[in-house]
Amino acid sequence: MTEHAQPLSQIGAETSLEVGVGHMLLNIADPHPGHEREYTRWYEDDHFFSSAMMAPFVFAGRRWVAPAYLRRLQYGRPGGEYSNSSRGSYAATYWIAPGHLNDYFAWAAGTGPQLDAQGRNFTERQLAFVSFADQVGTVYRDDRAPRDVFSLMDPPGGMVVQLIDAPDSTDRDATASWLLDEFLPARLAREEASVLSVLVFRGAADTSGMRPALQDLQRKADNDGRRLVLLWFLEGDPRDEWEREFDSLPKAIAASGHGTVEWTAPFVPAHMGTDDYADSLGLA
Repeated sequence: MTEHAQPLSQIGAETSLEVGVGHMLLNIADPHPGHEREYTRWYEDDHFFSSAMMAPFVFAGRRWVAPAYLRRLQYGRPGGEYSNSSRGSYAATYWIAPGHLNDYFAWAAGTGPQLDAQGRNFTERQLAFVSFADQVGTVYRDDRAPRDVFSLMDPPGGMVVQLIDAPDSTDRDATASWLLDEFLPARLAREEASVLSVLVFRGAADTSGMRPALQDLQRKADNDGRRLVLLWFLEGDPRDEWEREFDSLPKAIAASGHGTVEWTAPFVPAHMGTDDYADSLGLA
């Protein structure tokens, strides 16, 4: 019996075992030019596991990539932070079980300094977006679409990250309800819809256990409590559906009065364990 066996058995006996996507960690970043392969191998061979998948209650993870041809499709609000942006060549998404986000923070408070002390960080990268978020709800195209708990395990053809800002922080819940109850169901019900599901998140309500180094990133990601993060999961390559599914979204959402699209960025699943996309990122 290891020294941790008894405490772990107590946790297993006493903790909530609710199954579901309770929370999300989303990380979007770019390696510095010339470090594409080095970054990929560090992230997939070490960081993906040691900083996330080995954590308690993180039950699924997936890495995504946006080669140059996909980043050319992304768009941001004119004049906003992501206008004319071509950032975000890699994304990583992780599902955390309901009610256990602060358990993740507690674990990271110990492992983060240990990894730093061991030199297992990577400085030749630039973060584009990092968010810890609580799930608000999921909309499915039909009953054949995989449940959201499986969406990272058997990945779909593509994923689109979309940031939507409500007019004010007091409007965010109303905007989320409108998206989940009206806008997204109508959008996915169209006969030609290629979207399997859309998950809607808002910034984590309780970040008291978060490491100080992440708190500034979280505040920025949450945009003063106005922001919602949507993950659109697609049947196929985002290029095939971009004009039909995504070109009209900013106008439709703005016309509703419920919010503004700040950034929309497409990805495809990375071939994890390989360097297949390193030469197609087009970083400069």
